[in-house]
Order: sequence, then structure tokens, then C-alpha cells
Amino acid sequence: GEALPPILDARICSDGSIVAFVWNSELYVVKTDCKSAPLQLTTGSRDSAVTNGLADYVAQEEMGRYEGYWISPDSTLVAFEQVDESGVPEYRIMHQGSDKVGEGAQEDHHYPFAG
Repeated sequence: GEALPPILDARICSDGSIVAFVWNSELYVVKTDCKSAPLQLTTGSRDSAVTNGLADYVAQEEMGRYEGYWISPDSTLVAFEQVDESGVPEYRIMHQGSDKVGEGAQEDHHYPFAG
């Protein structure tokens, strides 16, 4: 079968009560007591050009900011970044030296060209 998307940017809150993470472009939290299932906080990004909880390309590359969500000090609120790249053209990146060929050796990314 096809591999599941990885969990990204998993972080524990300051009081240790929850872990937040991004999976499949959606933001989730789960209590660390392991008594409940993860709670999905965002919707609408799967299979689209929208991401929730991930830093956008410009923030990462130009500002060195890699966080796309922030947990309040009392762990009751989560602020997050939502990015819609539907107007940004896709650019295909080929993995030179990869053992894979065809689609396995390439990735498509929305890339904000200058201009």
C-alpha cells in the first residue's frame, strides 16, 4: 500500500499536558495522558494547496521562522498559520542521484518565483 504522510512539527506544550502536530496538512492536538484520541483542530486542506499549522516557504527561507502554530502559555489556545498556495505555480524538483525513477524521483512544490 501507499505510505501515510508523516507527522510534522510535533511539539509538547509548556505544561506538558498536550502535544500538537501537523498531519496531512491539518493541525491536531492530543493529551499526553493517552486517554483520548487526537483532536483535529483544522479542516479543509487535504488534497488542496492549503496548509494549516506549517510555516510558509518565505517565512522559512527569508525569515528563519519554521513554526506555523503557537500554543498559549496556559495550553488552552492554539494560534496557527493557514497558507493558500493555489495561486502559486508548481515547480517540479528532480532528485538527482536517487535510486528511484519516474514519479518516485520527483516532487512538485508550489514555488513563489520573483516578479
